Amino acid sequence: MDEISAQNGFPEPDQHNETILRAFYQYGTKRLFKKNEFIFQENDPPAAAFYVEKGLIKISQSSQEGQGITLFLRYPGEVFGNAELLANVSRKRYAKCLTDSEILTFESRQFLALAKEDPAFSYSLATITARRLLQTQNMVETLISRPVAWRLGWFLIQMGKREEGVAEVQLQLSHEEISYVIGCSRQTVTELLNKWREQALIAYDKKKIVILDPSRFLFNL
Repeated sequence: MDEISAQNGFPEPDQHNETILRAFYQYGTKRLFKKNEFIFQENDPPAAAFYVEKGLIKISQSSQEGQGITLFLRYPGEVFGNAELLANVSRKRYAKCLTDSEILTFESRQFLALAKEDPAFSYSLATITARRLLQTQNMVETLISRPVAWRLGWFLIQMGKREEGVAEVQLQLSHEEISYVIGCSRQTVTELLNKWREQALIAYDKKKIVILDPSRFLFNL
């Protein structure tokens, strides 16, 4: 830790998530949400920030055709909903549970007060926000520069949980929602998954995909 950080009590980089979580546990309220329940909707006031303790949340935006375009997924251990709160603007997107979820809710007034008064909390929050921005930039670069098959494979790898030499993906999104995330048609997603199953690259049923050799999967696309 450098001198300036030590004097201000800023945490080491690997402690940022712990600092944020500690604040949510101290000041937040745990709420249970059912699958398909909204946490907030477009144009809602930014009344709170949220931390995913259990579950999976999709952050989506309505299109002109009335369909929801999934922009981000928020997994356990991730904060969401804090950007509009800090900028003091209404929600531009909606947050909906893809599974039954346990969410820590941090009321806006107290969240902002802590961000102003606690250097460790505000520094950790800024660091996590910067990391997320870099992740988003990397994702945009991937979506722009890679062919559709590679983008879909990459997305599945990101969602997968590795166990015993394979990666298991529990499908919480429809083929249409996946197509919105990676920028292609629903038909293309379906055709690619069927093709990979025929090539024995994946085992696939309606709700689960098993990537049989995740370390080499993208090289075979």
